Amino acid sequence: MRTLKEQMALERAVFLNPKEFGEEMLVDGVPCLGSWDEEEDQPVKQFFGTGMNDMIGIFTVERVLFVMREDERPMETPVPEQELDIDGKRWMVRDARPEGGIVKLTLYRNES
Repeated sequence: MRTLKEQMALERAVFLNPKEFGEEMLVDGVPCLGSWDEEEDQPVKQFFGTGMNDMIGIFTVERVLFVMREDERPMETPVPEQELDIDGKRWMVRDARPEGGIVKLTLYRNES
């Protein structure tokens, strides 16, 4: 019988396997395995300003990424508002949580 830790390692291997759901990617230059929660970017319009007369709308894209280091060493959990380079695209961290050896990242970036 496997321990919980061993079973979780097997689950990670399937979930982030490039032949299944995962893909190889670079996160701040570190080789990682990741899986985007959505196939397409989700545009979200955010409004900034102090009142109705000076509000501007900025479209942002928000996505969820499940990621772990390719070498399976523990990945440092990013903090909100930290900027990450993921395969050459700059993303801002909205939220980050470690979940069983995988880090769940909620990311966003400006589109306009």
